[in-house]
Amino acid sequence: MPDDHTPSEDQTRRKVETRIWLQILALESTVFNRLNGALSTQFGLSVAKFEFLAQVARYPEGISLGRISANLKVTSGNVSGLVRRLLVDGLITKTMSDEDRRSFIVHFTPTGKALFDKANLLHAQTLAQCFAAASSSELDSSLEALRALTARIQPAERLEKQNA
Repeated sequence: MPDDHTPSEDQTRRKVETRIWLQILALESTVFNRLNGALSTQFGLSVAKFEFLAQVARYPEGISLGRISANLKVTSGNVSGLVRRLLVDGLITKTMSDEDRRSFIVHFTPTGKALFDKANLLHAQTLAQCFAAASSSELDSSLEALRALTARIQPAERLEKQNA
């Protein structure tokens, strides 16, 4: 079947795809660095620790380490390292699951919950500062565009994994 695109159209498209990728990286880097700096300075938390604690906050009844790993899309080794550090910091507890003896459940300590609540406010304030120059309609249209791109990329990714 003949290709509908001329080489110049394909080259232009590749450049746009690369620029989109680089722009996503630049945005992520800027926001990440601001969040990491604010959380670290105020509360001694990295973004990784904050994101872990945010998962604990979403599941007040407790959350398994496997669920945290899946939700954050990180390896169990990354989660294990965070758990060790957060246990030493006194921010979480880890207990064996009643349903599955191979699984551990994480909860906040009172200190951890209080710290997370304060850090969560700072997180929201920092995000608000990062995006303050953008109008609500710009943010809405940007979110819509990113969701549309994600929806188109994810099914292709799943199909590639199935065929591998």
